[in-house]
Amino acid sequence: MAEIKSIDVHKKDIELKLSISREEYKIIQNNTSDLIVLPCNAETLEHHLTTGKLGNSNRIMMPKKVLHLFKIKELDKKAPSTIFTIDNDCFLLSKIKKSCKGIPKFSDD
Repeated sequence: MAEIKSIDVHKKDIELKLSISREEYKIIQNNTSDLIVLPCNAETLEHHLTTGKLGNSNRIMMPKKVLHLFKIKELDKKAPSTIFTIDNDCFLLSKIKKSCKGIPKFSDD
């Protein structure tokens, strides 16, 4: 797992120096932007999702109480996602709601 070696706080941004495994480096490849740094300890991963089969495919259920907790009113119909395997642990990263900041939406309500 990645480890933060140093943090430099500037007026507008924060610089991190990370130590990562070769496995994580292979995942990053040549990407230098649009990266996410997240903790994955038990304190952070406090919400439990239900997984299982529904029909012919696997599903992950999002409880309404978790969505309400994060003020998500509805999920996007198609959620881009991928699974990363690091040290034999599998992590699901999914964008369940796209930001619509700055784009006005009109409805008949």
